[in-house]
Amino acid sequence: MTSGTTAPGRPGRTVGAMEGPIWHSALPAVEPAPAFVDGEILRAAERHADRPAVVDAATGWALTFGELADGARRLAADLRGRGIGRGDVVAIVAASCARYAVALYGAQAAGAAVASANAALTAPELARQFARTRPRVVFVDGGSAAAAAEALAAAGVGCEVRQLDDPGGRRSVTPDDPSRRHDDLAFLFPSSGTTGLPKLAAHTHAGATAFLRAIAVSGSMGLSPADVVAIPVPFTHLYGSAMLSHGLRSGATVVAIAALDLERFLAALRDHAATVVPVTPPVVLALARHPAVGAFDLSSLRLVISGAAPGAPEVQDEAEARLGCRVVDVLGSTEAWCYAPAAEPPVRGSVGALGSGMDGVIVDPATGARLGPDRPGELWVRGPQVMAGYLGDEAATAATLDRDGWLRTGDVCSLDAAGNLFIVDRLKELIKVGGYSVAPAEVERELVAHPAVADAAVVGRPDPELGEVPVAYVALGQPVARDELLAWLAGRLAPWKQVRDVIVTERIPRGPTGKILRRDLIERERAAAQPAR
Repeated sequence: MTSGTTAPGRPGRTVGAMEGPIWHSALPAVEPAPAFVDGEILRAAERHADRPAVVDAATGWALTFGELADGARRLAADLRGRGIGRGDVVAIVAASCARYAVALYGAQAAGAAVASANAALTAPELARQFARTRPRVVFVDGGSAAAAAEALAAAGVGCEVRQLDDPGGRRSVTPDDPSRRHDDLAFLFPSSGTTGLPKLAAHTHAGATAFLRAIAVSGSMGLSPADVVAIPVPFTHLYGSAMLSHGLRSGATVVAIAALDLERFLAALRDHAATVVPVTPPVVLALARHPAVGAFDLSSLRLVISGAAPGAPEVQDEAEARLGCRVVDVLGSTEAWCYAPAAEPPVRGSVGALGSGMDGVIVDPATGARLGPDRPGELWVRGPQVMAGYLGDEAATAATLDRDGWLRTGDVCSLDAAGNLFIVDRLKELIKVGGYSVAPAEVERELVAHPAVADAAVVGRPDPELGEVPVAYVALGQPVARDELLAWLAGRLAPWKQVRDVIVTERIPRGPTGKILRRDLIERERAAAQPAR
């Protein structure tokens, strides 16, 4: 499969069974320059040694670039001294904070891959991830320590647990490991599957640094040392981690916001004179309409980035008018770093254009044929920012990445003739709750584990603030109260995965092969959401 040779930003053509147009990025090409993520960050730190690198919004405690570089290098030396390095995994289960950056880049500088996990995950959820990653060290904070310890025991993983407040790293700095390769794994991010438990998207140093270099030339997404980037998206999420690394590599100061209480969030933007803030659509809605926003001076803002889920154009217009700054949409996924940064100038309704070095095609899900401009189909993308695969899951990797490097995103999109990307729907069954992905299969698994539930199906219900929320349809084998089922899930799944409603039905609709006919239930939810006439 070969790419066309037409001008960037315009569809080319290719030959073969899937003949049709390929779109190429219109942004300047970034020359391949193999690098390590930690090296990119620590070199930037040397240039800005005395300036604040990461500030904890809750306490005001700040880590300078020089302290970040010294702490990361000492931690790397400490880990290597304990025999932890290339080929190993270090896990971080913690809320966003300044010391998170020390653990992240220190572990990478030692040669280890970093597996992130949201601090709100339960012990059973963490145990499943630990069983797959087999970490050598787990960094935790006060809120995640107990669950992490329980999870390690349940997974049968014996390893050291360290507090982020005291990550270690008192050894003298030692030379870098010369055996490291740029195609070594750098990040492992949980990716919610649609037919099973979450998988782990594996990203190499080469892929992650390709993203960092591409985003720096993407027009409105570029940052400078004059910027203050306030990040309420968890660093354990690819979106939050991407903005952390992008900000630090650019010499900007990053403000870590651990909990998204609206008034504290607004106070952090004001107090730190934030210029850039990456958020999710529910936060854009609050910035546009919540009355509390008017009580805070947010005049320092120049850019609000909306990602992790599609946003409503009219809400973005309202937020832009109210704040007096640009509000843009971007698109990425756990399987590929931000591959469609905001176009310059932005096209309202579009989630951006293909990033530097990226190609895209729109594929008819029924026939596999490539479609032309303005025709909706599944978006496939290809480029250096795409993951290497799912850790330890060849079948899932083969189902998502083809042999020519095309990633099937599961998003139904269209591309116009100028290369602007528009989201239409999702082929995937993921439920997007305020930017968090919820896999129906994972929630269903916990529901049917209850002795009273004979069968279950989980779908998304439209929600004006979060976009959608999960609701459960259950077929019962014996009577059970709704509150009992809700309590059952409460101890098994993270807060954003909790169902908002339980509907008892005689049977769950399934096809001849046993697959849940989820579309029937989704249509039922959409019909119920329509106002009565």
